[in-house]
Amino acid sequence: MQLSIALLSGTLLTGSANASLLALLSLAPAPDSSPESPPPADPRGYEGPGGVDVGAGASKPSGPAKGEQKPPAKPAEEEGIEGELTMDDVFGAAEADASESGSASAPAKTEAAASGPQSDVSMDDVFGDGGGTPGESAANSAADEKPPPPDVQAKKRPIRDHFDGKLDFKLRLLSSVYYAVDRVKERGIDRNENRVEAYVAYNPNRHVEIVGGIEAVFMGVSQAQNLDDLATRQLVTPFHFESDAAYVALHDIAPGLSLKVGRQIVVWGTADKFSPTNNINPDDLEDRPIYTEPIANQMAVLDYAPPKLKEKLFFQLIYVPLFYPALLPPSAAAGLLDPQSEIPFAFYEDRQKIGFLQDDFLPRNPKLYPVTYGTVVSPKAKFTNGQFAAKIGSNLGPVDFSASYYYGRHDIPFPVEVESSQLAALSEDPDPETGAWMRSDVKLVYPRMQVVGLDFSTQLPFLGNMGLWGEAALFIPQAYDLRVELPVSIDVTPDDGVANPVYEINAPAIRKNPYIKATAGLDYTFGKHVYVQAQYLRGFINEFGADHIGDYVVGGTDVVFFGRHLIFRVFGVVDFPTNNDPGEGTSGVIAPSIIGTLPWGYVTFELGSFAFLQRDVELSSGDTRFSRTFFGQPGVGSSIVYFKAIGQF
Repeated sequence: MQLSIALLSGTLLTGSANASLLALLSLAPAPDSSPESPPPADPRGYEGPGGVDVGAGASKPSGPAKGEQKPPAKPAEEEGIEGELTMDDVFGAAEADASESGSASAPAKTEAAASGPQSDVSMDDVFGDGGGTPGESAANSAADEKPPPPDVQAKKRPIRDHFDGKLDFKLRLLSSVYYAVDRVKERGIDRNENRVEAYVAYNPNRHVEIVGGIEAVFMGVSQAQNLDDLATRQLVTPFHFESDAAYVALHDIAPGLSLKVGRQIVVWGTADKFSPTNNINPDDLEDRPIYTEPIANQMAVLDYAPPKLKEKLFFQLIYVPLFYPALLPPSAAAGLLDPQSEIPFAFYEDRQKIGFLQDDFLPRNPKLYPVTYGTVVSPKAKFTNGQFAAKIGSNLGPVDFSASYYYGRHDIPFPVEVESSQLAALSEDPDPETGAWMRSDVKLVYPRMQVVGLDFSTQLPFLGNMGLWGEAALFIPQAYDLRVELPVSIDVTPDDGVANPVYEINAPAIRKNPYIKATAGLDYTFGKHVYVQAQYLRGFINEFGADHIGDYVVGGTDVVFFGRHLIFRVFGVVDFPTNNDPGEGTSGVIAPSIIGTLPWGYVTFELGSFAFLQRDVELSSGDTRFSRTFFGQPGVGSSIVYFKAIGQF
């Protein structure tokens, strides 16, 4: 039946990875204790207060690079600790010179406007690479981040320099195992992933840069289901390849003008992980602890910073010829198949109608529960279906800011039609192939949208260099109705005293009304050992449409010991009760972890968990169901404990 459209409703946190918070568990290693190994640069490609050099080929526009900033107030070094302690020290050093360490501060902003205050750690550090963010450090890179070429910002880490600075190379190995402990029929190993990642960048001269990266991913859980499958290596030992970078960059084609063409990642926004202005690359929502990691796409990026105004102004133009969807978690299918999942009608009255069918009528007529199939309609590969984006940025004193425009599509599919059909007579046995009497076919599309955004970041010296950032985006969506065919003629409003059986419900799902998504956050470092961060979110990453936007609070802390070799971390996300229909309550995620780096460096371990918090709702039949809250639906996946081991050089 049509009733199951979990992720559809936009509640696909999926985080499976996800849950953005998911990344909460992102692995951050302590600094490399090997004296002969210099600390790697920051994975986000920032150069701290000095900005990003155009010649370095950073993925961010070559924007205003401010002059020397006052270093944030930090405690003096103590014997036995390498330099001042910062969250960057814990999570990774800035790509550029990491000599200037900063205290807690707002995440570095737009690409080239990295000149603003830099923070010691960001949700990128916590959740995995991705959003726009913090600044410099003098420590080892986050263990859970991928080793990237100097130009790729999101899950990338600049490669160490060899051969007189012309050839850079980095290798990273990761092995992880997730164990499902809750929200599953049977506890067991949920995921086993082993990755070999390599990145290389070649700079024959100051004008040319060639960057490539490849990741071989081996999944430890066999997918073989029958005897024939045992003869197929891909099913017995599932593996695939990924790439975050495969592009050519030309710098200073004309004074201040650079061009990058090929597969790459461009990250916009100042917020950590949850950036409403960041819509260029699709999201990787498949792995909970690194939720919202961006996926590279083919594009052309043109950066321009007027030579005479290089420290005050930058422009960036981007064209993406092919639409690439978000990568969804396996739990997304569970959300689609669950007849109790929320149906994303815009108005509460329509959700009440379908709710009567889900919570009352179907439990009393179990033969009408459908087997559900989903069909996604992807945009055709035409020039008119390409994505276009433009940005302009500058700074005013200690404040970095930018304005942006994006024209493209929402990268998570949205349901627009559910058709019902009967597989077998209700008086007979069910269909032998599916075991059901009814079938529902769900049609999903990727809605068009335009996004106008503003963002800023700064530091507050009078508050101990507290970091402060914010961004807001005005979304102008394509309108859609949702038509749901019912299995039989049903009076979905039995309490109105009028018999009014209907065969379908056709009502607005996405109205054309513009709406705002926004993020505001701050962070602060207390002494040498404690870092805290908090963000308010208006609209989660997958939410789309004026009637589907909720409010959330993200917060967490890191406590560091033994010269950054041991980290205790707790992060979480909570949705406001006002986000949900009456009686559904609230929900959240909590993600504690312990991260340790061996005294010899190079190897980091992480033990953590990712737990969804929600209450079950009791039905009139006496049965219970998951709440129709953001983190309560089946589409977000199971609660897990996990272990990771990372080695890199």
